[in-house]
Amino acid sequence: MSAPMIRSLAHRIIPDSAVRLVRRKIVVPLRRIVGPTIPIAMVTGTNGKTTTVRMLAYILTWAGHRVGFTSTTGIVINGKQLNREDSAGYKGAKRVVNDETISMVVLEVARGDLLRVGLYRDRCVAAALLNVGREQIEIDGINSVEEMAQLKKQVIDTATGTVVLNADDPQCVRLIKHYPIRKLNLFSTDTANPVIRKHVDKGGIAYVVGSTQSGDTIQRLEGERKMDLLPVDSLPASAKGMFPQNTANAMAAAALAEGMGVSLVVTSQALEKFENTLELSPARFNFIGGYSQTVLLDHAVTIPACANLKNSLKHIPVKGRKICLMDNPGNRPDWHYAEIGQSLGDSFDLIIFFESEDFRRGRAPGEITDSLKVGFIEGGMISESIHVTSDINSAFNMLSQLVQTDDFVAILKCGANPQHILPLLDTALAKYAVGTQPGPAEFPDAN
Repeated sequence: MSAPMIRSLAHRIIPDSAVRLVRRKIVVPLRRIVGPTIPIAMVTGTNGKTTTVRMLAYILTWAGHRVGFTSTTGIVINGKQLNREDSAGYKGAKRVVNDETISMVVLEVARGDLLRVGLYRDRCVAAALLNVGREQIEIDGINSVEEMAQLKKQVIDTATGTVVLNADDPQCVRLIKHYPIRKLNLFSTDTANPVIRKHVDKGGIAYVVGSTQSGDTIQRLEGERKMDLLPVDSLPASAKGMFPQNTANAMAAAALAEGMGVSLVVTSQALEKFENTLELSPARFNFIGGYSQTVLLDHAVTIPACANLKNSLKHIPVKGRKICLMDNPGNRPDWHYAEIGQSLGDSFDLIIFFESEDFRRGRAPGEITDSLKVGFIEGGMISESIHVTSDINSAFNMLSQLVQTDDFVAILKCGANPQHILPLLDTALAKYAVGTQPGPAEFPDAN
């Protein structure tokens, strides 16, 4: 009997639960002991993980390393995208850390495999906890932000060198006492944050947004020393401060890069070049050019992401109407959809809800869109402005019938894959094309 036949027979006989148990109790511990010793950075949290991972990988590449990284948008090794599947777990980490061509690894660590498999790497050089939010509470037995913080703490506990924490996040602040000052790098968007001041006064390192004569600047503080990295206006990912969450992500990436041995000069140079393009940061504030409309592609499907988007929309000049296409994951409590509606309900003139079968996650067809519709009406949108359809193809078909010249179009999609979305967009807006091919566009300057 051939090896493939044996594996196929074993798969039919041995329950999946037994396979997971063996992996958790035997395979993973063995890999921890005999696995590669390549320098690894790990990033966890509720929001901002993927962008921070991509920023850090870009910095390490700029420093001359051959980098492999995982995220919810796939696996990238030496600049080559191997897949576009959610790889922020055990399988993605296994693929990257065993690649012999790379010199550094960056891993996004999501909640799912921490619960299913356990912590699949027991040590790394540097690790960051970006924030702990409510978005995934009441899922898989995690019933409070405190429980979520303890789950995520496992990741930063593996850092042998540097632990990075967000001094603006209450749950992160509560964890500061567990780590020695010499090991801890904090970051904050507020240089006057008392947590930062206390940490720096004790000789700790912090990355902050400080005010200078030339405007807001990312700074590194250590004791009495203050070093300017770069002005916020020179950080393309923040779009001149319009996307403040990316300023925070950049500080986290800089703090991690320091822990990985990268100089501040190299980090500054890299961050000045990192843009929200389809190549460097797919589905994270990508403006798509080629049409008479302003088109934004983003993964804004969480409550904080929608709140950030709402704030950013105030700074984007729009001549026509604001239209949104949106889906959402099904494994969220009901209050999640209500709060998203309350956040964005008064931000758009028209909205098209659809569902993605891969993200329905146990909910009946139409249940997610019905919940979103109720939430948006509660948030101030009239029902006549809300359109509901079954899937993404019909959503783009509906867009083609509703859109007009000079409209603003936001595509907010779970696990958004530009390779799938761009052809749909090109078909829907074909008669409005102003170039030969759709592609990245500059952030529209506010009037």
